[in-house]
Amino acid sequence: MAPRLPTIPNPLLRQELPWLMSELVLLIILCNANAPELWFWLVVFIVILGYRIERWFSSRTPQ
Repeated sequence: MAPRLPTIPNPLLRQELPWLMSELVLLIILCNANAPELWFWLVVFIVILGYRIERWFSSRTPQ
């Protein structure tokens, strides 16, 4: 029987985990990139991060 992976109880964290992992991978790529690719990966990272921030602001409920 295969070992079962633990589930994440927080539904918001479970929803955001793939995005957080992809941003972490992009940061690792940025740390190892040479000069020409650095600008490309930096732009990709900023676009994804900007999209996530915009989605976060639009999902907030006004109080």
